[in-house]
Amino acid sequence: MYIPKRGDICWLDFEPTKGKEIGKYRPALILSHETYNRLTGLVMCCPVSSSVRGSLTEVPVTNLDAPCVVATTLIQTFDWRQRKAKFLIESESGLYNEVLARLIPLIGGEHLLSSQGLNK
Repeated sequence: MYIPKRGDICWLDFEPTKGKEIGKYRPALILSHETYNRLTGLVMCCPVSSSVRGSLTEVPVTNLDAPCVVATTLIQTFDWRQRKAKFLIESESGLYNEVLARLIPLIGGEHLLSSQGLNK
């Protein structure tokens, strides 16, 4: 059985949704560690979208067939078994760190960026 790993891009079912939440069965970048995912049955992830809007919080994904971005503002926690997780591809080098560099300031942790080497 596939267990999502940090840095994987896998398919997840984002339905049902409410309000402005992103939906559909779509790729997602896995943020949480494989051990956490295995022990809890949950994953923390950000959806991958083909709707490229040019926002500063979007991170381009270059190793998929179509132009797309990681939507860092839409971080979610899901039961990966119930959400039908299926491996798609490993993310390209640097993508995970770039997503963290855009996500951390959104939650007030920008002071951690330089101390952890996540800033540009």
